[in-house]
Amino acid sequence: RLLVYEFMPLGSLEDHLHDVPPDRKPLDWNMRMKIAAGAAKGLEYLHDKANPPVIYRDFKSSNILLGEGYFPKLSDFGLAKLGPVGDKTHVSTRVMGTYGYCA
Repeated sequence: RLLVYEFMPLGSLEDHLHDVPPDRKPLDWNMRMKIAAGAAKGLEYLHDKANPPVIYRDFKSSNILLGEGYFPKLSDFGLAKLGPVGDKTHVSTRVMGTYGYCA
């Protein structure tokens, strides 16, 4: 099997928030809010519109990739799981995620 990702020329959100080189301007607050709203729409789609729903479980800045115009896309679905269907619950007692980012 082969998984092909779209090339995201601006890297990850983490690249623009942490250790920004001196020759590059940090993201302004309007752009940060635009990216946050776009990432939230991605989560909303996974939780409310996908059938079956998907629980992402690894939401962090390094997993938000940025395309042209800083359009955000979620990546790294390694910890994702299918959500509840019908009467089943989505509650899990198993700890998952990346240290410092579990949410």
